Amino acid sequence: MTCRETDQGVSVLPFGASSEGLLQRGDHALFGVSTGNSYFSRRRLADGMAWAVERFAVVDVVHADVALEAMLEALGYERGAARRSVAKQLRGVRRRIDGALEDLGTAAERVRARPLSDFLDQPGYRDVRARTRTALRTDLELRSVRDAMAYQFLAKRLQPGGLPAPAQVQAALAYVDAELPFFVDTPRILGAASSVHCYHTVLPLGRLLFGGRRTGLRPADNQGYAIVACRD
Repeated sequence: MTCRETDQGVSVLPFGASSEGLLQRGDHALFGVSTGNSYFSRRRLADGMAWAVERFAVVDVVHADVALEAMLEALGYERGAARRSVAKQLRGVRRRIDGALEDLGTAAERVRARPLSDFLDQPGYRDVRARTRTALRTDLELRSVRDAMAYQFLAKRLQPGGLPAPAQVQAALAYVDAELPFFVDTPRILGAASSVHCYHTVLPLGRLLFGGRRTGLRPADNQGYAIVACRD
């Protein structure tokens, strides 16, 4: 697979055996936006969406908002302070997403932007989430990678050399677990014919699931992954 760069400075690299074909089909693209990640500037979001609306019939932007309060409380924030801090973070994320949509102009009509929490009670998401929960009980490699991602998320928030407390670990696991279904079967969740999960790097779960593994949990045949990186 070849990395290519658009005139707008967006580099695109399909990752996984079926991802190139799904990218060419252009049914649906999902952009996951991590709260608190400085990569997601207004300009990068706008450039990524502009590339996507030219190639895909539908584009979804989902920003993480699950388990953030629990995480801050586990890190020592009082409940009120945790709520205020999360609200501030989410306002910042939504402001950048809204600004990027404004920059798109009329093309923004084909972009849906929602928090991850909007999906928790939807049948498609619950179905895929049940599958990932079952897999995490039996798929040791999957669980190991999931745990490592959760610890990496925590490590940025702990004192150097500090070990996480059980409540902190549980909150970090809940954060990663909520995102896992979108790596596995976004078409089932959103009712798309196929979907490509777009992120600016290969996350460990993406590397495992789209790296050609023969056993354990694998993505749906119509689920792809692409590294979509934008200059700022």
